Amino acid sequence: MSIKRNEQDVPYIELGEEFKIYVQADEFTDPKLLAKAAAEINETPERVQEALAELRELLKQEPDLHIPLEDDKFLRKFLRACKYDVQKTYQMIKFAYRMKINGKEYYENTPNPSSIRHVFDEGMIWYMPERDADGAAMCVVEVGKKWNTSKVSIIELIAAIRFSVEAALLDPETQLHGMKVIFDTEGLSMAQIAQNTPKHACMILDWAQKACPFRLRGVHVVNNSMLFNILFAIFKPFISKELRDVIFFHNKDWKSLAKHVNPSCLRPKYGGSLAAPEYEGRLLGDFLQLYDKYFDTLDGYGYAEGSQKRKSK
Repeated sequence: MSIKRNEQDVPYIELGEEFKIYVQADEFTDPKLLAKAAAEINETPERVQEALAELRELLKQEPDLHIPLEDDKFLRKFLRACKYDVQKTYQMIKFAYRMKINGKEYYENTPNPSSIRHVFDEGMIWYMPERDADGAAMCVVEVGKKWNTSKVSIIELIAAIRFSVEAALLDPETQLHGMKVIFDTEGLSMAQIAQNTPKHACMILDWAQKACPFRLRGVHVVNNSMLFNILFAIFKPFISKELRDVIFFHNKDWKSLAKHVNPSCLRPKYGGSLAAPEYEGRLLGDFLQLYDKYFDTLDGYGYAEGSQKRKSK
């Protein structure tokens, strides 16, 4: 198991000859994917150009917002998440960058994967090497026994999840197919629950529901205890119906999980048949560090300091 580069110098994690993990790719040209994009997210060549032009005009109304207006890839990522609804996309972009000001503590000390390298080393987050049958990218987050709260704070964990999702969105196919996340809560304790205060929970929900340009196709909670179920019940009123509709609880019922995720892309411990070897968290840390420069660039985008305060007066 190691990190290699293809002929285009794009890095990937090699898990033996059969399994590779990429997060970066060129725009898709497969006719089936183009047809899916048109059917599911209203993406056609004509609509892309119209929406980009409309979105740029709206964003010019935000002179204090520094983002790459002429970068089609950057804007299309948000448009795809909103199915080319320009007004909705405009609101998402504004909300995302207001979060950086209103929730400064979640961003100011975590500009890139290197800044939280220790979180990945703990092995709490990993990508699956196979997509689900519907094309969705798969990510596993282990927030139970692997989460040592004396080493990893909730803010650092949130940043690690954010980097993992945003890195995956470098692949246009993932922007189209979306992502499915497995939350493994085995061994969840009161020490970990105490970290997840209402403030932190609301931040995570706001980011997932209103700020992150990804199509969340499913959140699958496994090994969930009564303790976790009680915690979820407390925060359920703050979760949008759209998000509630894609959250599923399976505990240890792997047949239930298999109704939503093809077992061929799941490891045996989740009732699957994936033969890819498991890899250490430090390998994912090494991999994501290769994208530090990309995240440093993203970190530089946002509203000018104080601009939102002036607007709120």
